Amino acid sequence: MGFWNLMIKKDDIIVSSVEKIRGLKNSLSPTLNRVHRKMLSLPPMGLGRDLYVLLNAPSLKTQDLSVLKGKDTMFVNRGFMHPLFKELQPKYHVFVDSKMLKGIWPVTWIDEIVSLSPDITIILPLEWYTNPLFRPYIEKGTKIYWSKNILPFNNLGVSGECFSFGIEQKYDKIYFAGFDATGIGHEMVKSADSHFYGNDSELEGKSTKQFVIDLLMHSRHLHDLNRLADYCKTHDIKLINITNGGLLDMFPRENILPLLK
Repeated sequence: MGFWNLMIKKDDIIVSSVEKIRGLKNSLSPTLNRVHRKMLSLPPMGLGRDLYVLLNAPSLKTQDLSVLKGKDTMFVNRGFMHPLFKELQPKYHVFVDSKMLKGIWPVTWIDEIVSLSPDITIILPLEWYTNPLFRPYIEKGTKIYWSKNILPFNNLGVSGECFSFGIEQKYDKIYFAGFDATGIGHEMVKSADSHFYGNDSELEGKSTKQFVIDLLMHSRHLHDLNRLADYCKTHDIKLINITNGGLLDMFPRENILPLLK
């Protein structure tokens, strides 16, 4: 094993250890265990169906998403700002970023999303269930799936939550678009927008010290995406990249979304 592979392995051990400790803490909560059992008791939502995960990279602007009307679509984060969001009536919308807990992202985004797609299911991390921010949504019956990531990888961010949910819900195929994996490069050199809607204001003005952390996280992200691709091959999971371009070379590709002229 070479030096850099050894460094990657060392990080694997550290990150997995931290996640195991966090998982142990959550497992000691009777409330979270009860909610998790309730989620697991629900029938799988994806049997005989395909899932289309739409992430937020700039390439999403180049593809015609209107062909996905009537399909099971899933958006994330600021994805509800896409001009076709209401027309597509997405089935799911996912948040996992702690920016929502810190108030950087307003929790009222959930209200905006539900107003645009009333039958949508909001997917949130299981451990957020006890946070008072979400109590009003629980009390008024907003459709929320409290998700516990089933994948053995810890650096996949919101995309990992999407893929984990699709696998757990037994979707036949999981397609994903808008996953360029080049956003940090655009942030660093300001050569283009990092997302289809522009740039995140909270990410502007970063120092080189912050970019050191971001680059390490991006490295971990690509590493776990490669591990996920191998995992899918081993477990016969059909995870298919339909992004227009982008960096990811570890997943099979299909061209099923027409390009806009």
